[in-house]
Amino acid sequence: MGLTLPFAQPQLFNTPLEAGVRALLILDAFAPQAFDVATMSLLDYYIVHTGDAGGPPSLHPEINARAGEYFVRRHLVEEGLLLMARASLVEQVLSDGGITFRAHETATAMIDLFGSAYNRRLANAANWLALEAAAQGVDTFILGLKDGLERWSHEIVGKAADDV
Repeated sequence: MGLTLPFAQPQLFNTPLEAGVRALLILDAFAPQAFDVATMSLLDYYIVHTGDAGGPPSLHPEINARAGEYFVRRHLVEEGLLLMARASLVEQVLSDGGITFRAHETATAMIDLFGSAYNRRLANAANWLALEAAAQGVDTFILGLKDGLERWSHEIVGKAADDV
């Protein structure tokens, strides 16, 4: 009998790769629109919490600290975007407002290779976000998403004060 060594399982959740895949799906759905890291972080939250934006059921369960979840994503989303840029799936665009990101022409071909049911649900969620943004106007839609997070932040602070 040979000796078998345990292999460490690769970490997939809460990694730049996972955030990068979500970013790729978002940017492809919104193409040719480009977004900064703050907006991508917002859309990254809502791609898994579409129910919070009045859309289809969320992929991830609701949590009380919604705004906190959004804020901790920013660094991970930025790393994911840079990873996708290194893979030539996302382009960095210099604009008057700073650096933004948009899907590269190869993004759709890569997304077509994603076969899991979860990734298809993510793609559907990204497409729903893009359709809602097109219907309302991207700036109006993004502002509404930000307002939702701010409202939850105030609700959490209010509940915490009531508990004291």
